[in-house]
Amino acid sequence: MTLTKAGERLRTEAAELIRRIEAIKASVQHSEDDIAGNVRLAVISSLAPALAVGLYPRIEQAYPKVALHIGDHSSEMAGAALVREEADLAVIPNAATDLPQVQSVPLFEESFHFVSRAQPAEWSTPIFFSEAAAQPLVLPFHSHDLRRRLEDTARGIGVSLNAKYETGSINVIGALVEQGIASSIVPTTYWLDRIAAGQLWARPVIEPTISRVHSLCWLPERVLSEAAQVVREMTIVEVQALVSGGKLSGSLVRN
Repeated sequence: MTLTKAGERLRTEAAELIRRIEAIKASVQHSEDDIAGNVRLAVISSLAPALAVGLYPRIEQAYPKVALHIGDHSSEMAGAALVREEADLAVIPNAATDLPQVQSVPLFEESFHFVSRAQPAEWSTPIFFSEAAAQPLVLPFHSHDLRRRLEDTARGIGVSLNAKYETGSINVIGALVEQGIASSIVPTTYWLDRIAAGQLWARPVIEPTISRVHSLCWLPERVLSEAAQVVREMTIVEVQALVSGGKLSGSLVRN
């Protein structure tokens, strides 16, 4: 039997996951039973559910004495929690520019889509950014990294965003989009299940395209415990598995 290109890619990525897990075991000085401690991981709200569902069981099975605590935050609050040492690790977007003082590993890149309840003639047809920006939108506040990225893009091509509603909650954005009250320009991870069920529609935004890179971050001056080192490596493994399995929208960043 000959594997398709997608099958070959999945086999390669599965082998990489196994290699990483073995590297984790080899990198620590004690057996799995000896590694113990509390680890706090800050994650942005749109990614936290998918990451928690995969990471909690993986850590519990491999390192039962490691107590993982995942907190969901806005991008700004996740970064602030790390800087204030309220979190040992953080998964956040745009770390290279927004938090240059931290050490980070790029994980995956996700593209922005125009998400709406209204069904287009062809659901996968791309939409020009200028056209998407003119629709009634619900968007995060200006302080949010996602909104800043959209505003910079709009200024770059000389258009304005029709931000009819503003909120600091992804749940509020989700509710307004799902009820057909407004649309949004966002990455799609939060809505993947509803998009797959045909309840919402997502169209790639083009001319220009917009994307952001999520990274796993920690403070370089802070010595991570063995438990935190294990969680750091297992988080990388889990994100790779989630992206490869379509549970996180985007493409892996090869380090």
